[in-house]
Amino acid sequence: MHRVREALVEVFIIFLVGGLIGAVLAVVSNLFVMGVQWFGQQREASDLLSFTLGDQSLSFSSVLFLWAAAAVVVFIKTGLGIRRWAGPADSMYAAHQVHQPLDIKTGFASTLAAFASASGGASVGQYGPIVHFGATMGIWFKRFVSSRLSHEIYLGCGVAAAISAGFNAPIAGVIFAHEAILRHFSVRAIAPITVASVSASTLSNYWFPHSATFEIASVVPSLAEVVPFLVILSPFFALVAIVFMLSIRYATKTAASLKTSPLVLPFVAATICGLVGVWVPQILGLGINSINDMIAGEFMLSLLITVLVAKILMTALCLGFGLFGGVFSPSLFVGVAAGALTGQILTLLGFADIASVISVAAMAAISSAVIGAPLSAVLIVLELTQSYQYAVAAMMAVMVCTLITNRLFGNSYFDRQLLDRGIDLGKGREAIALAHQVIGPFASDDYIGISATMSGNDLQQKMKSQGHTEAYVISDAGKLLGKVNIYLAIEAADNPMGEFMDSRPMTLYTDESLDAAMVKVSQFVGESLPVVTKETGALHGSIAEGALFQAVIDVQAEARNLERI
Repeated sequence: MHRVREALVEVFIIFLVGGLIGAVLAVVSNLFVMGVQWFGQQREASDLLSFTLGDQSLSFSSVLFLWAAAAVVVFIKTGLGIRRWAGPADSMYAAHQVHQPLDIKTGFASTLAAFASASGGASVGQYGPIVHFGATMGIWFKRFVSSRLSHEIYLGCGVAAAISAGFNAPIAGVIFAHEAILRHFSVRAIAPITVASVSASTLSNYWFPHSATFEIASVVPSLAEVVPFLVILSPFFALVAIVFMLSIRYATKTAASLKTSPLVLPFVAATICGLVGVWVPQILGLGINSINDMIAGEFMLSLLITVLVAKILMTALCLGFGLFGGVFSPSLFVGVAAGALTGQILTLLGFADIASVISVAAMAAISSAVIGAPLSAVLIVLELTQSYQYAVAAMMAVMVCTLITNRLFGNSYFDRQLLDRGIDLGKGREAIALAHQVIGPFASDDYIGISATMSGNDLQQKMKSQGHTEAYVISDAGKLLGKVNIYLAIEAADNPMGEFMDSRPMTLYTDESLDAAMVKVSQFVGESLPVVTKETGALHGSIAEGALFQAVIDVQAEARNLERI
């Protein structure tokens, strides 16, 4: 009976957590999208700074809107003291941490900055910020709903709900949370994540009924006709994805190397992007209408080449120079543009009936390579089109494209962001936990500390009474001077130990990681190692080899258990 009660309580908590997170993300995601769309409509309808050049009317309102967006972004960053914007990469890293959840303030501020950037017309995405906001909300909910569910499950609920509400794709939301963020599947996690995803989709449709984001026809030619072309074209899609990701990284590095104030760079990006948008307005904002037009085959070949190149460059500029947003929506745009471009060429060769499916498959392929979620990309296509043929065609392009980009670039753009910070998720949770757990908390105060003037005979008596064979020579200020053992004490006899000490003993630092300590210990022979504060040289404590091994085992077990729940 007790076990039944526990099971019922757990089911109740799962539905409570998943339902609440799903409801919040349904509201926030839809309001975010609707707000960006409304500002986009105002921008497109605005005739501010309109000029007539020959027989062409040009409006520079895009520059004004982007300047306003840059001003808001700078205000948020300086006003709230945000050092770095947070996105999906931070959500992924937080899911692999045991004791380092997401920063709530940074998560909310990043979402506001992304909203301002996207609303102003910057070439940035909306889904990445919404995903991170979902992860942040999940962590925030854990503060108020006590349960045995780990922080990563709350985080996964928020991510799944965000994808579900954004695309009306609850299955893809569940898979994305596990595939891209958590990087593992477990029975304990999938239940609340599923509840959150389904709740978000259901409530979105109930509270915010609207048509599908992408207008994709469900009629597709036979797979036998389409698949060979996709196999041939997928390396090109992979090349486009790599160029897209490298462009963003190059722009980011370029901005960091400039001596210009970081508060000025967003206005530089706003100006350039706004001016480009005067002549190529399709690249401004999310570009949903343009994506639908490209899928429908309404863009000429020359325009497709223009918008493809311009979208890559402007996205890199905006994200690299301080405007904030996601890479998912731009990758969808770039993918459709690349697919429509190849589709136009195939149309000229007499294969007009496959252009639409090529565009959709390219969208899935390039976006999956960027975000590192091939299964999620295929499922999004399936849920958007309700077409098995579309999904299978997309799956072929996704798998070939992902294989190539994985070998040449890495698992995803987010993984590369983390690698640039010295974080390799490929090592697994245990290795990451060891790399980020410092020695300091494991140091013991069970050691013998002596002055340099203590004689060897006195030290022998002290060692005998305290059961140690080693001691540390410490200055009056607490600084470690050296290390001695019982053999040196015998040799010193009545002489001061300062003359016999090892003045350069193997030392661990309080901020040194467990994995780095293990590398040092592999060369160590003795009873214990001193743990020292690097800045002052003060002795913090000591740690025996066995205690160090036990600390490693405990940290690994905690990380391992996190994957099993």
